[in-house]
Amino acid sequence: MTKEDEKVIPVRVALRCRPLVSKEINEGCQCCLTFVPGEPQVIVGNDKAFTYDYVFDPTAEQEEVFNTAVSPLLSGLFRGYNATVLAYGQTGSGKTFSMGGTYTSDQENKSTVGVIPRVIRRIFQEKSRCADCELLLAVSYLEIYNEEILDLLYTSKDKPIISIREDPKDGIKIVGLTEKEVFNAHEMVGCLELGNSARTVGSTAMNAASSRSHAIFTISLEQRRKGDKSDVMVSKLHLVDLAGSERQKKTKAEGDRLKEGISINRGLLCLGNVISALGDESKKGTFVPYRDSKLTRLLQDSLGGNSHTLMIACVSPADSNIEETINTLRYADRARKIKNKPVLNVDPRAVEMKRLRQQVLSLFGVLGLLGPFQITIEQANEKLQSNLKELRQHAEVCADPQAKDSPEAYTAQHALRQAQMSKELIELNKVLALKEAFVKKMCQNDNHLEPMQTEYQENIQSLQASVGSLQKEKEDLIQALQSAKKDTNQAKLSEQRRKRLQELEGQITELKKKLQDQSKLLKLKESSVRNVSKLNQEIQAMKSQRVQLMRQMKEDSEKFRLWKQKKDKEVLQLKEKDRKRQYEMLKLERDFQKQASVLRRKTEEAAAANKRLKDALQKRSEVAEKRKEVQNRGAEGVSSRIKIWLLNEVEVLVSTEEARRHLQDLLEDRKMLAEEISQLREQMDAGERPVAKRRTLTISELEGQGKLEASISKQVESLETEMGLRSAQIADLQQKVLDADNEGRIKQRWDSITTIIEAKSALKILMAEVVASKVASAKLESELKQEKANLLDMQKILCDERKLMSSMDMEHQSQLVEMEQRHQEKVCFHKKLFIYVTLDHKTSHKGQFFKIIIINKLSIHCACRGHCVNKLCRCRKGKITCRENCLCDHEKCRNMDNRSNVVSRICSFKEPGVVCLPSEIGDMGHLPADLKLEKKPVPTDNESDSDDSEVMNSTCSFLRSKKRGLNNFKNSFFSGCTPIREEH
Repeated sequence: MTKEDEKVIPVRVALRCRPLVSKEINEGCQCCLTFVPGEPQVIVGNDKAFTYDYVFDPTAEQEEVFNTAVSPLLSGLFRGYNATVLAYGQTGSGKTFSMGGTYTSDQENKSTVGVIPRVIRRIFQEKSRCADCELLLAVSYLEIYNEEILDLLYTSKDKPIISIREDPKDGIKIVGLTEKEVFNAHEMVGCLELGNSARTVGSTAMNAASSRSHAIFTISLEQRRKGDKSDVMVSKLHLVDLAGSERQKKTKAEGDRLKEGISINRGLLCLGNVISALGDESKKGTFVPYRDSKLTRLLQDSLGGNSHTLMIACVSPADSNIEETINTLRYADRARKIKNKPVLNVDPRAVEMKRLRQQVLSLFGVLGLLGPFQITIEQANEKLQSNLKELRQHAEVCADPQAKDSPEAYTAQHALRQAQMSKELIELNKVLALKEAFVKKMCQNDNHLEPMQTEYQENIQSLQASVGSLQKEKEDLIQALQSAKKDTNQAKLSEQRRKRLQELEGQITELKKKLQDQSKLLKLKESSVRNVSKLNQEIQAMKSQRVQLMRQMKEDSEKFRLWKQKKDKEVLQLKEKDRKRQYEMLKLERDFQKQASVLRRKTEEAAAANKRLKDALQKRSEVAEKRKEVQNRGAEGVSSRIKIWLLNEVEVLVSTEEARRHLQDLLEDRKMLAEEISQLREQMDAGERPVAKRRTLTISELEGQGKLEASISKQVESLETEMGLRSAQIADLQQKVLDADNEGRIKQRWDSITTIIEAKSALKILMAEVVASKVASAKLESELKQEKANLLDMQKILCDERKLMSSMDMEHQSQLVEMEQRHQEKVCFHKKLFIYVTLDHKTSHKGQFFKIIIINKLSIHCACRGHCVNKLCRCRKGKITCRENCLCDHEKCRNMDNRSNVVSRICSFKEPGVVCLPSEIGDMGHLPADLKLEKKPVPTDNESDSDDSEVMNSTCSFLRSKKRGLNNFKNSFFSGCTPIREEH
C-alpha cells in the first residue's frame, strides 16, 4: 500500500443551526447561541465555546452547506474512496431538511433542495466528464425501524429477510437488500422518491412530520478503464438521515410513538457509546461495541473504518432546548476525535493479476538469462494440476466419513439436493411447455400455409405458361416490327405492335415479380418445417432429460429412505445403551451414598479440628485488629476531608437539579405569558378590523373603544416587561446550570480519590448518607401517612359535628316556629274573645248575646314512650299540649306547657249567639287572670272588620317572616350536610 492509503484522517463535523420557528417565537423563546464571524466557532451562554470544521448560522443556504462541506467528499468518491454524510441532532432540528429526505422532482430548481438531490446532480455531471472510463451506478435505500431493517425499494407486500454479514475483504454487507442499477439522474431520483414515500413518519408535540426511523441511502460507484477492463475501482457513498433524539416530556408521545422514541434513543445511545470508545484517547485499543445496535453495525466502516466521514450536527437555537443543544454539541465534539483509515478501493483480483504479470515478466527475464535451466510454464502448470487433483481426492476422502457420521448434515444435503433437482425439473417443465406451445403454433401456421402453397404452385405454373406465351408473342412482334421497318406502308400497324410490345413487357415484369414472391414464401415454409423438426428433436431431448431427472430424484429418495431406516435402527440401539447407562447410574448412586456416610463421619472429625483452628485464628485476628486501629488513627483526617468534599458535591448536584426544576417552571411561565400576549394582540387586531355593516359611532362609543385599546396596550407592555424579566432569569439559570454541568468538572470529579483507603472511606460516607436519607424518607413517609390518617379522622369528625349541628339547628328552628304559632294562636284567642264575648249596652234591647262555646278536649290524652315530638302523639295530633292525666313520661315529654296554652289549644270558636256552658268552662279549671269574661258592647261592623283585618295582617306578616327565616336556614352553611333524621 502507498502512504496515501495508510494515512489517518479525523471525522469532519459541520454544525448547522436552524432559525427560530413560529411556535418558539410565539412562546417567547430567545436565541442561546452566539456565532463568531469568520471563525468555525459557536458560543453557548456567556463563555462556553465549541469549535468545529464548519459552522453554519441560521442564515446559511443549502447550496453553501453543500459546496463547503459535502462537495470535497465527492471528489474522493471518484478517486475510489468511500464516503459518508451523517445528519445527527434533536428531533425537529432540521436533519431531514438538510439531507433532502422529503425531496420530490417538483422541487428540482428550488433553493431549499437538500444534500442528497445535489449529490445526485453532481455525480452525473462528473460522469459526463469521464470519457476514459466506464461508470456503473447502483442505489439502495433502507431504514432501521424498531431495530428492524426494512428495504424501502422493495415494492412487494412480502417483506424480504435482510441480514448483516461481515466480509474480511469487502467489509459490512447487507444480504437480501435490493440494489437497483441506474443510468441517469431521473432514475436515481425516482428511487429516492420511492424510498421517501415508504419511510415511517409520525407526528409529535415537537414536530408535525417527525422521522421515526434511521434511513441510509447508499450510492455504489464502479469505475472501469476502457483500455484495461481488469482495472476496477469500487466506492460507496452513504447518506444517513438519523432519527432525532427526543424526550417524552416534550414530545408527549404515547403508545406506538413512545415505543418508537425508546427504540430511537436506544440506537443513538449505542452510537454515542461507539463514538466515546473511538474518540476517547484513554480508551484507545479497548473494545468498541459495534454489535450493540444494527445502526452502529451498519456504520462500522464510517466510524473508525474505511471512509471519509462528515457529520452534520443540527441544533435548535431556542433557549428552551438548551440542554439538548449542549448534548448535541458535546456529541459532535467527541465525533471529531475519531480517526478513520480510508483506503483506495481497488479490486484485489485486478491488483493481484497486475502483480503476477509483473512477476511473470521478471521471471521471463531471469529465465532468459539462465538458458539451459529453463522450465516451461506448461510443465509447471501440469505438475501443479496433478498436485491439485491429488489434494482434492484426499479432501473428498476425508470429508465423506464426517458427512456420513453427521445425520443433520446428510439430511440437509439431501434436502438441498432434492430442492435443487425439483427446481431444475420445474424450469425444465416450463421450457418444455414453452417449446411445445411454440411447435404447436408453428404446426398450425404450416397447416394454414399448405393450401396456400398448393395454390401458389398452381399459380406459378400458370404464370410460367403465361410468361412463355407472352415471350413468344414478344418475339413475333419484334420480327414483325423489323419487317415493318422495311415496308413504309405498314407504319400504323407497326405503331400498334410497338404499344402491344410495351404492354407485354410490363406484364412479363409483373409476373416475374409475383413469381419471386411466391418462391420466397416457399422457402419460408421450408425453413419453418426445418425449425419444427429441430424443436421436436429438442422436445424429445428435454423429455428424456426430465425422465432421467425424475429417475434420479426417485433414486435419491430411495437412498434417503434406506439411510433414514438405518439411522432409526441406530437410534433404537442408542436408546438400549441409554437404559443400560441409567442402570449403571443407579448402581453408582448407591455406592455414592455409602461413600457419603463415610465422608460425613470424617467431616464431623474435621469440624472438631476446624474449631480448634478457628480458635487459633481468632487470636490472630485480634492482633490484626489492633494493627488496623493504629492505621485508622492516621486515616481520620482523610475521612473528614473526603466527607466534606462529598457533601459539597452532593449539595452542588442537588442545587443543580433544583435550578433545572425552577428553569422548567420559568419556561412554562414565559410560554403562558407569550400566549396571553398573543391573545391580547388578537383582541387588538379584532378591534381594529372594520365592522361588516357601516354605521356611525357615537362619541361615547369612540371614547370607550379608545380606553379599551389603551388598557390592552398597557397590559401587553406589562406582560412584555414581565416576559423579558423571565427571559433574563432563564438565561441566568441556564448559565448556572452550564457552569455546574461542566464536562471537565464531571470528568475530574473523582480525580481527588487516588487511594483505596480514600475510596473505601468515600463509599462508607455515601452508604451512611444513603441510609440516613432512606431512614429520614421512611420517617417522613410514616409521618405523612399518620397526618393523612389524622386529617381523615378530623374530616370525619367535622362532618359528623356538622350533621349534628344541622339537625339541632333544624330542631331549634322548628321549635321556634311552633312556639310562635302558639303565641299567635293565643293572641288571636284573646282578641277574638274580647271582641265576641263583650256585650255592648247599645245592643242590649235586642236580647241577643253571642254564645261562646269552648269545646272541651280535656278527655284526649296520650301514652307515648318517647318525647311526644311527632303526630304519633295523640295530644300533638289534636293540637293540644300534654297534661297531668297523660300516661307519657313527663320528664322526657316536650309537649308540656302552662295552662294558658292549654286553654288556647283546646278552644275554638263558633258563630255568635252560641254561649259556652258554665260546666264546660268549669271543667277547664281556673283561667288565668288576664282571661276574664266581661260584658262589653258589641262593636259595629266597621270596627269589627277593621280589627279583623289588623289581626289577619299582623298574623300573615309574622308567618311570612318566619317562612323567610326557614328558607334562609335551608340555604345556610350547614345545608350541604345530610341532616340526621330521628327514627321512631
